[in-house]
Amino acid sequence: MITGATGFVGYHTAQALLDAGHEVSLLVRSVDKMLALFGQDRVQYVTRGDITDADQVARALQGCDAVVHSAALVSTAAADAERVYQTNVEGTRLVVGGAIERGIGRVIHVSSVTALYDPAAGSLDENSPPGRASNAYGRSKVDCERYVRGLQDRGGAVFITYPAQVIGPDDPGLTEPHVGLQMLLQGLVPCTSSGTQYVDVRDIALVHRRLLEEVVPGNRYVLGGHYLDWRGVARALEAVTGRHLLKVPLPGIAARISGHLYDRFGSLLPLDLPFGSEAMEYATRWVPLDNSRVETELDFSFRPLEDSLRDTIAWLQRRGLVSRRQAGRALRPR
Repeated sequence: MITGATGFVGYHTAQALLDAGHEVSLLVRSVDKMLALFGQDRVQYVTRGDITDADQVARALQGCDAVVHSAALVSTAAADAERVYQTNVEGTRLVVGGAIERGIGRVIHVSSVTALYDPAAGSLDENSPPGRASNAYGRSKVDCERYVRGLQDRGGAVFITYPAQVIGPDDPGLTEPHVGLQMLLQGLVPCTSSGTQYVDVRDIALVHRRLLEEVVPGNRYVLGGHYLDWRGVARALEAVTGRHLLKVPLPGIAARISGHLYDRFGSLLPLDLPFGSEAMEYATRWVPLDNSRVETELDFSFRPLEDSLRDTIAWLQRRGLVSRRQAGRALRPR
């Protein structure tokens, strides 16, 4: 049973499991959206409901022998703070905790770098303590992390995965990393402090499939993919598109101040952009994720970043979200 299957990571995880021959059950809020993504016959078992409804979650868990919990409410708007926190914490308690209570043998909790984030750390890995967060979304992920680690400490058969900035084709919505790439492809790359880390959604889905199918030694896996500073991001995009991008130095403190200003006045703008204080904190103080455990214990290799960027940009162009000129050589057949 999968939650969040109409979102980016959940959708690709569901497709990978279906392609491998597994029977998949989905807990979804919108059956219409699920049908638009999967079609009429791809998924046999569907429960319409919400992760915060105990009865609906119980129905979705019935008869399952594995669970992937990837659903979460994501918003940094002050008006959504209480709903974000309650949805994510209560949903994790009902889905992950409910699966463990029922003795379900394999459970995956899809966390994020937010759950571990500490700007004072040199790097982050599976042994990093739960992070520090001030906004509701960040606090929800940290508290979910503490709850699931408690289940692990008591012997619960649950894995935690920590994806970095997720990119790749076929996003049912438009996640912040894709919005960020869309903006960078307009031709200007602010080169601020730190950098970012991209992981392909198809790699995440493959790791999830292997965690459900194989016996592995660990129960927490960082999925960081590829780290680049911002000039490296610009060079990678130039290599894929064949274009020249303008690289503009931007001090980290200036970027963070702009994020606070956007939090205050962004609602007056006609567009919802990933420029808030949380986004600028990560953009200027990113802490690299250490992939060594998943690479060693699962003998896993992340696909080349160039391939991920090319496929992502080509998909953005097919969706009409970037122009053919902006996509450049990314549209050429391999």
